[in-house]
Amino acid sequence: MKKWTLVLTVAMIATWPTYVQAQVTSSFPDIWKDKPVPHTGITTDHPFSLLDFRILRDFNTSPRDKGENFTQYKTVYKHIQVNTQMGADSLSQFIIEVAANEVLRGLRIRLLHPNGQLIGLNQQVRMMMQPDHRKQLVINDLKLEPGSELEYELSVKTSGSFAGNDYLQSATPTNQAAFTLIAPEIMTFRFKTSAGLPSVTDSIANGNHYYQMMVSNIPALPTNELYFYQPQLQRIDFALQQVAERKDTVRINWQQFGEDSYIPLVAVSKAEYKQLEKEIHKWPFLQQRLPVPTLIYLVEQYIKTNIAIIPASGDGETMDIISILHNKRAEKAGLTRLMNAVYYILNIPTQVLFTSSRDQLPLDSQLVNGDLPTNVLLYFPALQQALSPTEMNTRFPCYPALWAGIPALRCRDTLIGQESKVFTDFIQTPVVSYTFSNVALEATLADITNPVWEVKQTFSGYPAANVKTAFTNDDGTTESKFKIYNAILPFESGERKPTAIAPENETFTNRPLDKPVQVNSTLLTSSVIENNGNQYIIHIGHLLGGTISAAVKVPENAALPVQIVFPYYQEKRISITLPAGYKVTNKSLFSANISDKGAQPALGYKMRCEQEGNQLHIFVVEWYRQTNFYGAQKMLFQQMMDLIQKIQSQNLVLEK
Repeated sequence: MKKWTLVLTVAMIATWPTYVQAQVTSSFPDIWKDKPVPHTGITTDHPFSLLDFRILRDFNTSPRDKGENFTQYKTVYKHIQVNTQMGADSLSQFIIEVAANEVLRGLRIRLLHPNGQLIGLNQQVRMMMQPDHRKQLVINDLKLEPGSELEYELSVKTSGSFAGNDYLQSATPTNQAAFTLIAPEIMTFRFKTSAGLPSVTDSIANGNHYYQMMVSNIPALPTNELYFYQPQLQRIDFALQQVAERKDTVRINWQQFGEDSYIPLVAVSKAEYKQLEKEIHKWPFLQQRLPVPTLIYLVEQYIKTNIAIIPASGDGETMDIISILHNKRAEKAGLTRLMNAVYYILNIPTQVLFTSSRDQLPLDSQLVNGDLPTNVLLYFPALQQALSPTEMNTRFPCYPALWAGIPALRCRDTLIGQESKVFTDFIQTPVVSYTFSNVALEATLADITNPVWEVKQTFSGYPAANVKTAFTNDDGTTESKFKIYNAILPFESGERKPTAIAPENETFTNRPLDKPVQVNSTLLTSSVIENNGNQYIIHIGHLLGGTISAAVKVPENAALPVQIVFPYYQEKRISITLPAGYKVTNKSLFSANISDKGAQPALGYKMRCEQEGNQLHIFVVEWYRQTNFYGAQKMLFQQMMDLIQKIQSQNLVLEK
């Protein structure tokens, strides 16, 4: 049986003991029993159940911990029951994820068998370091059976943060969950809970706020390739709102974060400015007048081609523009400074956007959480488009697609009198129109008895950036090229034999992304055409429907969307010269018209098949104007996927 690894994500530890000592005291003495009794009567066929899940955050830290920048103590309690033999067999290893900014205060973990045998597991816990400074607590060779119960209580102290997110939902159903946040009365927190969860209540006792929430019967959220999982989980978001002591009140807002993050990226010294002015006069493309979008693209292309990103040097060299120009190396913030300064000199106004990613949590204008905006964009307000200064495989107007269409903190400055002021607000990051990202295919078969296709494929926008990235990162080996062409060319790899392939504009150059990548190929497809006397059968499904499986099911929950990476459209034109006297007998199978209502349908699929004499033409167009689909649009998406899956197995039948 395939071994599963159950990963329970909790923050932990900053030291490396060979095993973890048990903690002496408990934050939940009422539920950690000295002599626990096994639960009976399993009523679910899910491999596991989370019987009890509790989170306690306490912002009353000791003077010593305050001095070391620890802001809170966090305790997590989980009680997991194994329900099935599959679950028991799969959970041979138990992992607790560890965050780098937390230090262990205590941990105890134990296993209760259905017969009442209780086994302490602390001595079996081992620490493993991860490359990104996370750590893992690992227990190997667990011997479980249906009815076994794992129980642990973890306490850590956390540095630096007065905001966060606690997920109460997972891929495992939860019987009961409770959240508590304790803070001194002078500290006021703000909360937001996901749909389906009750609101957080606030009470005051003994000089503390007690923010609490309890919920029962949280269903498991199954994973699905059609939506981004983490943002859909039910959770509690929280952030410090203000600190009021005596007559002094400090309100926490995004303005301070914006100023602290923005100014280092845009402030340039006179010496840096003068040196950069001299440098850019040497850039050949600046010797001619160009449209602003082209100029933006060429600046980005030149800098990303000539400057390498390296880790921060620590001495400021990788941030200093003069050093960057001399050494051709920069840290990410340094490259952002350089690119922004060039646009300033060229009189192209920019603003800076700080954002997250669609597969992670979005920023919230009401909850200040400085850990979320990890991505930086340069925004061009006159064009309402943006670029990523540090993602080396993207080019204007495309930037990482998962950063598009989500909230961002916008920062810009203006001169008020003699003083420069930073202004902040929230906007949505721009989404490149679906018409910019296109995949097109033209395939011609001149002679059925000689099954050689002449194929022309073009890629623009995001598809072009993806193809260019693949070719740019190609190591030059035959195997590497084969992988790229195998992903691009039509038909299954076993159905075709390329006899000629000629790519054009396949790497990042001075030609912008609206100038398509083109791949011309000649493909021999001997197995695609069958001759049965007076009948020809053409296995055309993979040419029309593609080779990627469309066997997907949209999420049944109405609140869950269907999500794609970026808006785009694709079109296909198939031309076949038929033998004299032959006609298509199943032409109706190659006709479709699916789209939602309205003047500008959000998604759709159209196909038509026409025969004029001995010329057969099949036209396909498929489009997605947006990235998120709900309600009736989800059902249309399912219809489209079902149709494409059907088309992939369809054959074209010709008879006299």
